[in-house]
Amino acid sequence: MPAINWTFLCDYAYVDRSGRASIIRTFTFIRGPRLPFRYPQMFLALEYMADRSEAFTIGASITAPSGTQVAKVQLKKKPRGSKKGRIQKGVLPLGFYNVQFKEEGEHHVEIFINDRAVHFLPLMIHVRKPDAAKQKPKEV
Repeated sequence: MPAINWTFLCDYAYVDRSGRASIIRTFTFIRGPRLPFRYPQMFLALEYMADRSEAFTIGASITAPSGTQVAKVQLKKKPRGSKKGRIQKGVLPLGFYNVQFKEEGEHHVEIFINDRAVHFLPLMIHVRKPDAAKQKPKEV
């Protein structure tokens, strides 16, 4: 079964033809103006190791504190050879687009290989608090 070496949540990630990853602005939390709000684009960038002869699925889901699934993405990886025992290392960006967050608190980004959970990352969702200096004082 494939293994995950590292993973990041970020605004954008891609892999060039030579297999080098570019990861732009990693984060562990998102601040929204109010609930609900939509986050236009985020990526889960990860490096995996797998036998080149192995076919597998790899995916991720985002789950709210209440247990509600917010988003899910899954890809099928085809074998890249027939000889067993030859290990490949690959970087994979998984994109989530226009995700709607309805709850504040710790969300889980869970990574699945062959529909089995293998890792998770916490993602904190916060609502911006109004700036006290900008608010008008209350009249009595």
